[in-house]
Amino acid sequence: MKVLYINANPRTKKSVSEEIADTFIEELKKAEQGVDVEYAHLYEMDLQEIDEDVLGSWGKHRTGEAFTEVEKEKVKRMDDVLDQFLAADLYVFVTPFWNLLFPPRVKTYIDSLCIPGKTFRYTASGQEGLIEGKRAVHIESVGGVYKGTGLNFSEDYLREVMRFLGIKEYDSVICEGMSQYPDMAEKILDESKAEARELAQKLARLE
Repeated sequence: MKVLYINANPRTKKSVSEEIADTFIEELKKAEQGVDVEYAHLYEMDLQEIDEDVLGSWGKHRTGEAFTEVEKEKVKRMDDVLDQFLAADLYVFVTPFWNLLFPPRVKTYIDSLCIPGKTFRYTASGQEGLIEGKRAVHIESVGGVYKGTGLNFSEDYLREVMRFLGIKEYDSVICEGMSQYPDMAEKILDESKAEARELAQKLARLE
């Protein structure tokens, strides 16, 4: 099993979501032989935003017009991100929760994954995801409690964009309330780690 650990935490100090994700990976390695983990730290990657050059290159894909050198460079940067993603079997997104959403770097990363003809296509009956047989896990730390409010847009968005790409097997461990209830923070973290271990064991059994 090849795991891609996609880390969206900017600080050098280990975050809560990283602690939980590391627990998940450790348990997965115990439960499943041959787990190979590759790390994609979004704050250390030269991610390409969708800009005028990228949009221009997409138009040239359709017309067959030659790319400029700048367009080639930017497209390659996005292709490299996508190639690394497609090479994995399990995607582990590790994110903090800022102002009702994950960091903007996650959206920039996802923009390199949503490429027509490579990860999805349009058909007469609608859009169809092209990534099959993969799984995604979202591990997120949230200072307050948002479950049931409809305000955790990162969780809803990530689940749906994975589905959009064809990845229907999706699980999450959302650690909520450590800032809102500081006297219960240790208990909340321990419960989330236990949930991560249980999820790792479940996925190993499915393999």
